[in-house]
Amino acid sequence: MRNNINGDFSIVEKISELRPGAFININWNKKKLMLPYSLKKDYVSFTDKKWDWRYQFNKDGSADTDNPSLYELLPSGEIKTHFCEAENNSSNL
Repeated sequence: MRNNINGDFSIVEKISELRPGAFININWNKKKLMLPYSLKKDYVSFTDKKWDWRYQFNKDGSADTDNPSLYELLPSGEIKTHFCEAENNSSNL
């Protein structure tokens, strides 16, 4: 996740640091997605209206970053859900 503040693409370490203009890059299933932050009330969302990456909120109000969901918004109006697991960056060292 990155914030875009006047062209400065700073890495976001915590969901609480997200600002309007932020985006997320996702490499999944041979697809490279760059989805803009979308302000939602009930979850944290990044969407381009074809793909929607979401983090649900835990009971304590924090975002559940370990269990994101990817929704594919099909032309027919159907929504296909892809359940995901966040990749631990330290395991790639």
